[in-house]
This record gives sequence, structure tokens and C-alpha cells, in this order.
Amino acid sequence: MREKKIGRNEPCPCGSGKKFKRCHGSLSPPNKVDPTQLWERSRQMLAKHQAKEIQRKKQQGWGNPIISADFRAHKFVAVGNRLYFSKKWKTFHDFLGNYIASVFGKEWGEAELRKPLEGRHPVCVWYHHTCQLQQQEIKEPGKVHSVRGTGAAFAWLHLGYDLYCLAHNAELQTKLVARLKNRDGFRGARYEVFVAAALIRAGFKVEFENEDDRKSTHCEFTATCQASGRKYSVEAKQRNPTDQIGRANSKFRLGHRLHKALRKAAKHPRVIFIDINVPDTATEAEMPIFLQKALTQIRLFEGREMFGQPIPSAYLFVTNLPFEHNLESTLFRTFILAEGFQIPDFKMDTAFPSIRAAYEARKSHSDMHQLLKSLREHSEIPSTFEGEAPELAFGDNPHRLIIGERYLVPDGHGNEIPGKLNTATVDVTRRVVYGAYLLENGQTVIATNPLTESELAAYKRFPDTFFGVPLKVPQKTETALELFDFIHESYRQTPRETLLRLLEEAPDIDQLRKQTQEELAVIYAERCTYAILEQKKH
Repeated sequence: MREKKIGRNEPCPCGSGKKFKRCHGSLSPPNKVDPTQLWERSRQMLAKHQAKEIQRKKQQGWGNPIISADFRAHKFVAVGNRLYFSKKWKTFHDFLGNYIASVFGKEWGEAELRKPLEGRHPVCVWYHHTCQLQQQEIKEPGKVHSVRGTGAAFAWLHLGYDLYCLAHNAELQTKLVARLKNRDGFRGARYEVFVAAALIRAGFKVEFENEDDRKSTHCEFTATCQASGRKYSVEAKQRNPTDQIGRANSKFRLGHRLHKALRKAAKHPRVIFIDINVPDTATEAEMPIFLQKALTQIRLFEGREMFGQPIPSAYLFVTNLPFEHNLESTLFRTFILAEGFQIPDFKMDTAFPSIRAAYEARKSHSDMHQLLKSLREHSEIPSTFEGEAPELAFGDNPHRLIIGERYLVPDGHGNEIPGKLNTATVDVTRRVVYGAYLLENGQTVIATNPLTESELAAYKRFPDTFFGVPLKVPQKTETALELFDFIHESYRQTPRETLLRLLEEAPDIDQLRKQTQEELAVIYAERCTYAILEQKKH
């Protein structure tokens, strides 16, 4: 094939009828792109995306992300295959309040609100007290306010968030909503929604069992860990705080709840959630007496028989969510306890003979450790749609320093010159940022910037992504296993040959040469941990 050069005054081959010089011949050749600059820009964009995703998962967990958009003064939010929109939603909390109303229905809500307060459904009681809190605290309508939530506000918003997570990631069943509307079945259904949503935020896929199947008893749903692919049969039980005639119920009878849960047919390893549902206005971090009592009751059932067979084992999560006992109070705490029922190496007080034994036990129950970690870390409801820190999204200075961006910095001679922020750290005590800036002449200068109250609060919330890219932030290690984790993470991807060089003085080096890279990283981390602990003794 020959290439014919088109003259500038010839007709353009595109068929426009214009001369080539007046049509496609007028287009300038593409500018040459510096590969180094292109790579640097691509690397910065990837780092910013990674930081946003890390920050989003810290807020929202491992389920589907919140999908929202702004268009013509409206906020649009997708929930599963449905789209909701409003002009009034400034925060995700605003949306959740409207979402609860859409799930329960306008007619149902209006009928409940016509009743006297003491006769209303619990959801409408929570709504009433939440509205009172807003009227007391919101001084400037239309402006975002931050207030300490009461039990009613927490109960109201957590219900909305759990319903949203379920509908956005799995299915909000019609029968489940009907049970939620029924006062008699509400508490049990509400706890099932909490458990399902908690599993979703922990990275599990939830599938509800067929409620129309009356031929056999079965657990509420199946949860599949998306990281490991392992499946679990899940059951949720809540202690009733009142007896049959409405008096306060002082009996725990958690063994009875556990026994009922274990009687259900299960196709997979069992995960059982039990909520104690008792008042708790303490603020200290120690385990409350009622949880110690619950643990004692549960362990008494180990080793027994059921229908002539050994009682099944289960991963057990005991919770206390005392929101409804503190409707107008802000002094309360939630508690979560994980226990291996007839699973010795998943008990909360197991004493392992070695760091390696603790590591192997955690590895064999990694899905449940992931669930427990998520239950503790994802208990706060996101207030922003995009995963931004609320202090920056609604605070007084949303324009924080971003690594990779250019800023004017002092040159030491009274002038300001442009420099790219290469790295930065925060002095929390002095409330300043120390930044290292690369100047156009290749020199690096250190400059400081003061932090506002909003920026400092945002840094404390997300220290590893505060500067817009992922950064390694020093972690405080308090236990031998935490120290092992830190060292293991540092050497987890170290090449096998390098690990062997680090271990070449070991007396068992011949055996070590037969190990895989993964095993060598564990061995090296374990031996370093023991060496450090030995040094601390002296």
C-alpha cells in the first residue's frame, strides 16, 4: 500500500467539500507527551483513588459503596435498582430518615403518628424523640450541625442504615418489612436486619432462606465470605427485656436462646448472634458484669447433648445494643463479645502456647476475626455520601494539603516560590503540618502550616489518608501478636532469597532453605518478635 500525500489546496478526503487546509489539514499534530510526566501523573491519580477507597471502606465497610450524584440542585441516591432524590439532603443522615419512611410507607406512618405516643410503634417513638432533639439543637435551619446523639437518634439512624445496606447489597424482603411493621414481631426482625447488615459491611454476601418452607426448621440466612468463599449458617436471637405481661424481665436465660438457635438445621458452620438487650449507661471500656454473666451461662452448656447427640459447635457473637433503654439520654455504650462455643481456639480468653499458635488459630478462623473487626470499626454511620471526612466536608476549611500538588512556599529570602508537596506529617500537639516541598531547581524545603480544628479532627479520624494518598502511619503495638503483625506485614512480600540471607545465621538454616517464601516471612517475623521481647526484659 502506498501513502499519498494530500495537497493543502486539494479537497479534503472527508467529503466536506472544503479544502484540506481549511478542514482536517488545519488540525495541529498532537503534542509530544513526556513519558516521565505521564507516568508521574498516572501514579498520583492511582494513589488518590486508593486513598479515597481506603477512606470509604473505613467508613462504609466492604459492601457496595454509596452511589450518589448531584444534578440540578438535587441529590440522587441509588439503592439497589431504585433511585431516590431530594433537594433537602445535605448529609447521608438526611437521606436515611427519608429512606425509613419510604420502606415503612406513608399510610402506615401517618396511622401510627395519629396514636398517642405511648401506643405508637417503636420506630415512630424513635422518630418523635429524634425530632425533639433536632428542634432543641438546630439553631440555623439549612446548616449542617453536629450534636451528640441520644438513644432514640441512634436507634432511628441505625435502623435506616441497616435497611439501606440490606436493600443495596442483597434483598429487603416484603415479609421482613411486614414483620418490622408488626409491634409483636418487630424486635426479632430488627435484630435480624442488624445482623445481616453487619455481615454485609464485613464483606459477606447474605442470602435469606425460604420462609415459605415449613417442612423443616432452618437458620435465618446463609452468609458467604467473599474473601475466602466459605459459607456459614447464621441465626439471630434477641432477649426480650419484658415478660409476657410487660414487666421488666430480670432473667437472662441466654442458654435457652442458644439452645433454640442450635436446634435449627444448618448446612454450614454456625454463626449465632444473641443480643442481651439490657440498659447500660456506663462509659468505661471494661467488660460489664452482665456480659461476664452471659459468658458464664453460655459456657455451662458446652459438652451437653442435644437429641442424644453432642451439641453442635458455633461461632457466637453476644451484643448489647441499649438504644431503646436510653431514648433521651446520651450516656450509653454498645458492647460486642465474640466466643467460640465448643471452639477452644476462638475463645476470648484463650492462652496460646506461642505466637505461632495464636497466628495459626487466627488464620484458621480468619473470616470470624474479620467479622469481629468490622463490628467494632463500622459501628458509626457515615454522614457523607462520598466517604469524605465530615469535618472537611462540612467544616471551616475543606482545602487541605494534598501530596503531589503544587503550592507556594517560602524560599528563605522573603519570597514565595512554587513547590510540589512530596511528603508530610502532622504534629498533633503543636497542631501543625510539616511538609517537604520539591522546588523547580531540584532543592527540597521544609515548610509548616497550621491546622484548623476541623483539619485536626479529620486527621485523627483518617491519619493514613489525610494528605490525599495512602501513607504508612506508625501503629502502637501493645501485645506480642500485634508486634508480630507489624513485623510480618513489613516482610510479607520480601523475596525468598532476601529472607534466607536474613536467617543465614540460624542453626536450622538447612531446614529453612526448604520452606516457601510465605513460611519464611512468618518464621522471620516470629523470631524477630521473640528477640525484641527478650531485649525488653533487660
